[in-house]
Amino acid sequence: MYTLEKHDHPLVDPQDRHADRPPRPARVRAWTTRHPISAFLLIAFTIGYPVMALPILAGHGVIPGGWMPQVDGVDTERTASVLLVFTALLPAALWVTWAVEGRPGLGRLRRRMFAWRIGVGWTILVLAALPALTLLFAVCLGDDLRSVDVAPLVVAQVLGLLVNLLLINLWEETAWSGVVQTRLERRFGLVRAALLTAVPFALVHLPLHFIGDFTIASVTGALVTLLLVCAVVRLMLGVYLRGTRDSILAVAVLHSVFNRSNNDEGVIAALVEGDGRKLAGLLAVIVLTAAVALATRRRLGRDDRQELDTVETGASHTPVLQHSPGKALS
Repeated sequence: MYTLEKHDHPLVDPQDRHADRPPRPARVRAWTTRHPISAFLLIAFTIGYPVMALPILAGHGVIPGGWMPQVDGVDTERTASVLLVFTALLPAALWVTWAVEGRPGLGRLRRRMFAWRIGVGWTILVLAALPALTLLFAVCLGDDLRSVDVAPLVVAQVLGLLVNLLLINLWEETAWSGVVQTRLERRFGLVRAALLTAVPFALVHLPLHFIGDFTIASVTGALVTLLLVCAVVRLMLGVYLRGTRDSILAVAVLHSVFNRSNNDEGVIAALVEGDGRKLAGLLAVIVLTAAVALATRRRLGRDDRQELDTVETGASHTPVLQHSPGKALS
């Protein structure tokens, strides 16, 4: 026989005691609204690590690799990165934005993704400053200039940049700059937000270091290097995000330029011969970030983040919902 408990209503069937709860999707959205950063990271890593593991395991012969794309330039690293972006990072960014700000928030994010409201000076800073500084420092560190055919080099590098931008970096920065770093800036300011973003940003790239031969020591060293480099890069991207008036597109292009300035198939590797270019790339990021931050210091305060949010709010006539300061990292 069922015994009436003190928490039961005498006229309510015990099977229906929770009938007044909101449906599960509504509860998930409410939790996301309270904990947007946690929700993003939960989705990104829960989905991202397993899907990145597929091409990496296929490359090691652990699982069949017949499904891998057989296209020039599409290697294991690029396949894993594309899977990460389109199955984890972008869905997480869209879900968090919709849950917290609704459809108007998605509209604001889309406008930031394709906005290029910057002048000639900023365009030069985005496209040319980093590779020019990297080349200068590489030569100063003892690397020798190569003799190259300029036209084929320019065509190859522009095509490579566009492929990286459209396949990976635009969507990647929509997630990291457009959602995570922007939200953290509202609570912590630019510098701390960049450093906080750098930690998951580095961790999500760690599986790429399991491609090819690796050891525990090599992976540990890669993690330390990733954390240091990502901290500097996220600071640079944060400064440029403010300077370009919240343009995700400009920051994504800069991300692609950074990759083309440092990767083995990039422009600096094609122009110089030697080992100095890796250190030169890091020095260039530090010097460029410091110079741009000094020149734009009046745009870098917490009030300026609020002003940028207000401008976007005015464009959409819908307030930008912000999570509680106490929940900024939850």
